Amino acid sequence: MVKQSNARFVKWSDGSMSLHLGSEIFDVYKQPLQGDHNHLYIRQGTGLQGQAVFRTKLTFRPHSTESFTHRKMTMSLADRSQKISDIKVLSQVGMNPDQNRYEMIKKEEEKLRMAMRVQNKTKKSTSGIRNTNRAAGAYSGDAYHDDGSDDESAISLAAIKNP
Repeated sequence: MVKQSNARFVKWSDGSMSLHLGSEIFDVYKQPLQGDHNHLYIRQGTGLQGQAVFRTKLTFRPHSTESFTHRKMTMSLADRSQKISDIKVLSQVGMNPDQNRYEMIKKEEEKLRMAMRVQNKTKKSTSGIRNTNRAAGAYSGDAYHDDGSDDESAISLAAIKNP
């Protein structure tokens, strides 16, 4: 059995090379490799056997922008870049959690305002009763002192000051 190929290397008079593979033509660029870490091995039984050390690297590029390979490569790159830059607009699904949050904050603030109003009304009404009792003579002198506490057993600040 003889292996056949439609690939050929062509070395031009200016020293450049090209690879002809079927109807496609590729420019070949040769570059030296640094270091001694590029080896070719073959599997030999349970181990590997070294065959060659590579000193140069060959790079293949399509010769023309009209070639099938060039078009295929550019289409692949274009597909990748379109996927990255593609913007998707999603319609809003369900309720906006921030909108519900703002409504809840407003309701809570209104409840606090109402509680403050009720508290202020009760303070005004109890201080009005005490003032009317004082004016009526129910309490005299230093016998009644409001220390701001609702606890009846609490010691008044005025009683501590006046021994």
